[in-house]
Amino acid sequence: MSGIEDTAPERLSTPEPQGSISDWRTLGAREVAAKRFSAAIAAYQRAIVIDPADADANAQLAHLFEIHHTLEQAKRHAAIALASDGANAVARVALARALLRENDSAGAEAAAMPLAQSQTASRNDRSLAWGVIGDARDLAGDTGGAFAAFTAANQLRLAEYRLLRDAAGHLYHPAGVAAMTQFVSGADIGAWRTNVQSAWPSPVFLVGFPRSGTTLLDQILSSHSRAVCVEEKDYLSNAFAAVFTNAEKLNAMGALGEDEIETVRERYWREVRGETGPIEGAVVIDKLPLNIVVLPMIRAVFPDAKIIFALRDPRDAVLSCFQHRFGMNVGMAQFLELDRAAAYYDLVMRLMLLCREKLGLPVHQVRYEDVVADLEGEARKLAAFLDLPFESAMLDYRETAMKREIATPSLRQVVQPLYTRSIGRWRRYEAQLAPVLPLLNQWAARFGYGA
Repeated sequence: MSGIEDTAPERLSTPEPQGSISDWRTLGAREVAAKRFSAAIAAYQRAIVIDPADADANAQLAHLFEIHHTLEQAKRHAAIALASDGANAVARVALARALLRENDSAGAEAAAMPLAQSQTASRNDRSLAWGVIGDARDLAGDTGGAFAAFTAANQLRLAEYRLLRDAAGHLYHPAGVAAMTQFVSGADIGAWRTNVQSAWPSPVFLVGFPRSGTTLLDQILSSHSRAVCVEEKDYLSNAFAAVFTNAEKLNAMGALGEDEIETVRERYWREVRGETGPIEGAVVIDKLPLNIVVLPMIRAVFPDAKIIFALRDPRDAVLSCFQHRFGMNVGMAQFLELDRAAAYYDLVMRLMLLCREKLGLPVHQVRYEDVVADLEGEARKLAAFLDLPFESAMLDYRETAMKREIATPSLRQVVQPLYTRSIGRWRRYEAQLAPVLPLLNQWAARFGYGA
């Protein structure tokens, strides 16, 4: 990513340039937490002006340059950090990921292994290391070794997040998904209001099971001059919280008053516009895959909302979920065990099909495999669904992705040309997937994928 080091100095209003190295590291961490990665880079660069060998600042720069696709810079800063602190976890993972992206599987595993086997590193850091080792072994064709590494990574996370996995009172927990399915099954959707007079429009919602191509669609849509994509933010759930405060209200969602609907819509748009700025005339696409779970709530508040549904071969999607390290929440915690991941897919897709049948929301389905086979054709269909003219810029999604701050596990894939190696990838892991294939094969057949 060219020019990444020339970060705008106006973002660095505090501390002053003569601040201590601790001040600059603190500012860098704050900018990372806010996902303002370019500003974080500038802050950490100020830190290494004070101490060029500082391990923490160099490690963070290695991480930030790697996610900005500047691999030589990432490797250079990782080497400096590790020279000062050989146990630095951030630097080890950044170095391993950079080497992996250069197709150096052996180098990546060698860089990550000391961290994976460390007796003093945190479970989270060791999990990240085992995940990179799994990716390296997968690249090298060692399927069994890769699956063992992914399993080790997930078991470490499970030890850390078991309570989150079991938080049955959460809407996105399997129990919550089942309850929502039961509610929709018995609801008289025809009695819900369909015309809502509001000063606030309806956004478009981009949903799909995780690892089904939603980030790729996000970049394609974001390349359109009249489309704005909001990537995996909590704006919708924050807005819902203003009205859907308990189970009783949830069960009465079809009878929300106009004031309640307006409250949700106003709060939603206030938060969205706080990030995007003026968006008059633009189509806003809210991308959060597991918003499938709240489609009934979307229907209650945004009855004219359009839904883009990303679909991928269920076996590839579930395998990919098991193999990736997500930021942890109740939904993502279900992917730490293969049987739970497959069962969660079954629950979520049952709800999705029921919502398509009963809610009356306009849904445009996009298969990941079709996008790979015919990018322009699928982009034209997307534009038509959104009542937008097709723009050739939609085909230059990689350029868009290089410029954006992407915070999903797909950030390293969406800057590459379209490739087919992820299609049917599950076949390489057929032996490991054997316990869950009977269930996933049923869904594959249902969605028109080969046995």
